[in-house]
Amino acid sequence: MSDQVEIQLPKTRWNESDVFTATAYFRTRSSKAALAPTTVHYQVDCLTTHTPLQTLTSASAAASVGLTMTAAINAIQSADSSLETKQLIVIADKDLSTRAVGRVQWKVKNIHGVG
Repeated sequence: MSDQVEIQLPKTRWNESDVFTATAYFRTRSSKAALAPTTVHYQVDCLTTHTPLQTLTSASAAASVGLTMTAAINAIQSADSSLETKQLIVIADKDLSTRAVGRVQWKVKNIHGVG
């Protein structure tokens, strides 16, 4: 099974409520060959406010998986934040001995102003 999860974002800075797709790639560490895991799960958190934004959710398993980061995920959680850090965690083979985890972070700008 895959033992490496690589997540790519189109960019790492977004305005609040923007929508984008993150792509998770599953590969073998030794040869970097694409390999579909048995299961794929993901979750999203706001690291700035320590708020879960998307609880652990399953996705269709494939060698690469597109995950939509919605406007709700990219909403500002605290009116006092000018910039918040969000984190996507992708888990391949969650309950198996072949489990692999990837993480990526991005920033979301409060475009409506700090309140």
